[in-house]
Amino acid sequence: MSIDFSSAPFSPLMVVVGLGYAVFSSVVSGPLMIERELENAGWHETCQSQLASDLQATRRPETVIPQVPDLGGMLCGVYPELGELCQLIPDPTAAARAAQEQARALEDARLARATSGLPDACSCAEQVFTEQQRWAVALYAASGRLLEPPVLANRELGLSQALRSPLCAVEGAS
Repeated sequence: MSIDFSSAPFSPLMVVVGLGYAVFSSVVSGPLMIERELENAGWHETCQSQLASDLQATRRPETVIPQVPDLGGMLCGVYPELGELCQLIPDPTAAARAAQEQARALEDARLARATSGLPDACSCAEQVFTEQQRWAVALYAASGRLLEPPVLANRELGLSQALRSPLCAVEGAS
């Protein structure tokens, strides 16, 4: 039993061409169009700077080292002949300052490790967003940007959700 397409208001070739155009828009032109629009909007740089500022906000506050008078300096200021004895009196805050410097170095290393993954996280968010919204992107591309689905009109929200997804998690951003 065959189907007679001669009485249909469209030809089978038209259906094949329409399906081919939909696949082309979904696979090639849609993702390329969104990639270029995001590049022109500068979203990648904005994403990196936002994540970097979020990471800087997680920096642990520095501890305040109390000011203690330098007894060796005061003693030598009054009695210069006790120079050797002044050298033997230790600075009471030296250990605290050394510990603070070490903590600062560790914190800087943690932030540097976390910041090194920011470009990958932003690229991941772009790819996840494009993949999740493939058909909306295809409709947008196929219509020549005349039909803009609401998902693409609010693409900043979609991109930030993709960025916060477990697929694109940034170490140390929590």
